[in-house]
Amino acid sequence: MKRKIYIVSTLIIVILIGFVGGAVDILLSDSVIKIANDLGYPLYFFTALGVLKIVGGAMLLLPKKLDRIRDFAYAGFALDFLFASYSHYSSGSNIEEVIIPFVFLVILAISYSLKNKTTLFKSSEL
Repeated sequence: MKRKIYIVSTLIIVILIGFVGGAVDILLSDSVIKIANDLGYPLYFFTALGVLKIVGGAMLLLPKKLDRIRDFAYAGFALDFLFASYSHYSSGSNIEEVIIPFVFLVILAISYSLKNKTTLFKSSEL
């Protein structure tokens, strides 16, 4: 059961935030441009953030023996979620936009807490 929870929580972060979120940030979709304007950030910030999200998502898929590198990805995503929430709060965004990054932070914390108790891939799958 722990393995399934770890896999789901990790893949939510990797796929939704890392790969999809990163690609949306890099492509500067209309929603990203609106958010950048609302928060007062320059567009190049989101391009750089998108690249880092994709790299961080890939880092979370590394094998257990590269755990220190994965820890950097966990820390990066945690900072991303905390600063996203604070940015929305500071700019007067609605409460949902302030809370959503905290929801992802909880999912990230679940993944992090289970990462040493189980693995994403069984050794025979690598």
